Amino acid sequence: MKQLLPVFLVIAGVFSVLTPAAALQLGAEWRLAEEEFALDGVRVQWWSRGRWGLRGGYNLVDEDFSAGLLYRLREGLWLTPYAGLGVRDLFAVSGVPFKHRAEVIAGLEVHLDRFLPGLSSALEIRLLPAALTAPVDQENRSAFRPYLGVSVQYNFAPGVYGADLDLLARLITAEAQGEPYEGQVAVGAVVLNRVKSPQFPNSIREVIYQKGQFSSLPKLPRTKPTESAIRAARDALAGKDPSKGALYFYNPNLSSLEGLRFFASSGLEVTVRIGNHIFLK
Repeated sequence: MKQLLPVFLVIAGVFSVLTPAAALQLGAEWRLAEEEFALDGVRVQWWSRGRWGLRGGYNLVDEDFSAGLLYRLREGLWLTPYAGLGVRDLFAVSGVPFKHRAEVIAGLEVHLDRFLPGLSSALEIRLLPAALTAPVDQENRSAFRPYLGVSVQYNFAPGVYGADLDLLARLITAEAQGEPYEGQVAVGAVVLNRVKSPQFPNSIREVIYQKGQFSSLPKLPRTKPTESAIRAARDALAGKDPSKGALYFYNPNLSSLEGLRFFASSGLEVTVRIGNHIFLK
């Protein structure tokens, strides 16, 4: 089974390249055993532009593969809970029936972008439903033990093909769907300009989730990015800036009275008008 591990990693890498809007995570996990954590395996996780993910793992102790289907329940600045279904001993090398290898997964991912963009950790528990009914004296009872552990993973190219692109594209969709393409790129550029500015946080995730900045924030987890928004996000990440250095934008037809009063009295300089949006710095 060890010989399949390099093949597994190559296939995962090719799959990610063919789906550039997704995020590919490579990581290692440690299981809690006998009151201490021990290195247990390595895993690859692929996340779609939505909340769905696929996982493949290799257990270093049992020398077998596992797989799982994951779903992010919601996405936050620091914490993202997820759940899923999986199967241990994917190729049934042990000869154990499938019903004794199927498991439920629950975890909490902690985003560590502040320290290194793309870095995260997760606390996870995996349980086999069959273990609830298995006889205590069953010979393979040890195979039913629950998994409780932590993992550390890294998003490859998070600013180009990963979570940053996905989040930025969702914001552009929510804030500028129906606007000219140049205006969509400009909205993305505002986020990037804020990342560079000492007045704002220094990562895309922190800028977007900063309290009181984007009215579309509550609906971002349910927003499916349009193809146009994905292209606009890529252009913004590549350095295009139709906003001309803007740090703010607003639609005077949709802004609240509080927002209109802020922009009227802020003394900010208008850099450009694109579609229904006014951009300022």
